[in-house]
Amino acid sequence: MSAVYSSVSSPKAVVAKAGTPPMRYLAMLASVLLLMLTGVVMVLSASTWTAVMQKGDAFSLFSRHALYVTIAVFALLASVGCDFRRWRRLAPYLLLASALSLVFVLLVGQTVNGSARTLNLGVQSFQPSELTKFALVVAVASFLDQRRYFLDRLDRVTVPIGACVAVICGLILLQPDLGTAAMIGFIAVGMMWAAGVPLKHLCLLVAPGVVIGLLAVLAAPYRRDRIVGLFFSTENVEGAGWQVTQGLVSLANGGIRGTGLGAGQAQWGWVPEAHTDLVFAVLGEQLGFVGAMAVLVLLGTIIFTGFRTAQVAPDVFGALLAAGISLWFLIQVLVNLFGVLKLLPITGVTLPFVSYGGTSLIINSLAAGLLLNIARQSR
Repeated sequence: MSAVYSSVSSPKAVVAKAGTPPMRYLAMLASVLLLMLTGVVMVLSASTWTAVMQKGDAFSLFSRHALYVTIAVFALLASVGCDFRRWRRLAPYLLLASALSLVFVLLVGQTVNGSARTLNLGVQSFQPSELTKFALVVAVASFLDQRRYFLDRLDRVTVPIGACVAVICGLILLQPDLGTAAMIGFIAVGMMWAAGVPLKHLCLLVAPGVVIGLLAVLAAPYRRDRIVGLFFSTENVEGAGWQVTQGLVSLANGGIRGTGLGAGQAQWGWVPEAHTDLVFAVLGEQLGFVGAMAVLVLLGTIIFTGFRTAQVAPDVFGALLAAGISLWFLIQVLVNLFGVLKLLPITGVTLPFVSYGGTSLIINSLAAGLLLNIARQSR
């Protein structure tokens, strides 16, 4: 998408009149809000059994998620109302804060399922890696814009960004969280490609990243088990293949029209992490193929209009920012869906705006608001 620069500087572009936001802005806003509403309904349905077993209250997880959605809506509105250019000044501080929080979570983080990914702040937990995605997109967009005339220089662009991403991904790998580290690496490389960094320079970043990823998979027994569960799930249904097999069974059980809200079996303990990692399986079972496709259309609308916004953004920073956020959402959706569909190992990545999760939902909404602000000011 090096066309980002040509489209931004096109003299034939017409700026939208004030008070008349483009249709892609309205479509994106409606899609985000509808997905949040869908998430509220699905979390209520999918979390009942887990809430009873963990808290003894069927509505404990739902009430917390409803609070997250409320905060996310305010974050969305605040971000929409703030000019996206103001975030450029905050980029270094956001990146520094995210890096320090990643170090802090390694020291005093709360360990869940063998990974120290969250900080316990008393009344609320916080996941630094989610903030890191947002900070990295803003920082890389600002950096690439500032050095847009030196994109073919290894020492001016590729090496600095590669070093920064390597440090961040290294800290996340120590949690350990290979899925998020890989996502952040792909987002950074995608933004560099969109800006016009030569492909041979990007290969210098991708090659060692792939090698490190493979070594990380081979070094950890639980990651090897996930690979085994992915390719040999039918041979170990009650072991490594249990989660992915039950997710596929739930999707098949939904058929075309679904079993109806609250009428499926996935939420009653048959699918582990039904309200977070595999919420799409619950959605497909209860709403069927029709409901699942409707959610995919809404997600696709956000991503497609985001990339379109990148092409017609008012300046280069806005174009790179829109491209980075859209790529972030695209990768996150694909990783989650491919995990449910047995095309990738399940990594714990949430489905944007639908899955249960406080930090992820709020940060995604903040990013969506930033994307909406760019769309509202675009040509």
